[in-house]
Amino acid sequence: MTDYAAVITFPSNSVTYEVFSKAREASGDYGLQAAAIVERSADGQLKVAEGDDSVIGSATLGGSLIGVLIGVLGGPVGTLLGLAVGATGGALVDATRADQGDEILVSFAQAVPAGSNAIVAETSEADTSVLDGFVTQHGGTIARRPLDDVIAELEANEEAADEAAKAARKALREKKKAERAESRSERVEALKAKFHHDA
Repeated sequence: MTDYAAVITFPSNSVTYEVFSKAREASGDYGLQAAAIVERSADGQLKVAEGDDSVIGSATLGGSLIGVLIGVLGGPVGTLLGLAVGATGGALVDATRADQGDEILVSFAQAVPAGSNAIVAETSEADTSVLDGFVTQHGGTIARRPLDDVIAELEANEEAADEAAKAARKALREKKKAERAESRSERVEALKAKFHHDA
């Protein structure tokens, strides 16, 4: 058995719910360990669909890789990768990082455009053709990557974000230090001018 993380999409949001319901009834047949329906709003925010019927297993619980992956795709890293519409300014990392080793996260996030939904799943499969056949039978597509690769990329993103945050803090400290020095210099010049003028 090989463990995977996958994003499964269908032609319409209603088909996603229909297929998810079928998969829930026979999750063992398809190797689904945990899964959740996620929705990306028009403004680019990604969230788990409401209701208990939108989750299989412990997909959104703390400690679940799927929960972490959803959080990353819908949270700051997804935004920083340029994957959410309306990304805020001040990003520590930009979309150019997509060319530097974020292939998995980029492909997963791009699979869920604004206004659509998808199934994010963790699977354990001896043969991927079973789930592939089920998905294609309903007109869907699946982006699947080995779980260890996804974990490694998530870890690399965390390290890169930490390094970028450290660099940003250092730059801010240097800027404040320079501003203080400039302010001090201006104050000294003002005092010199005053004393020179008074003399």
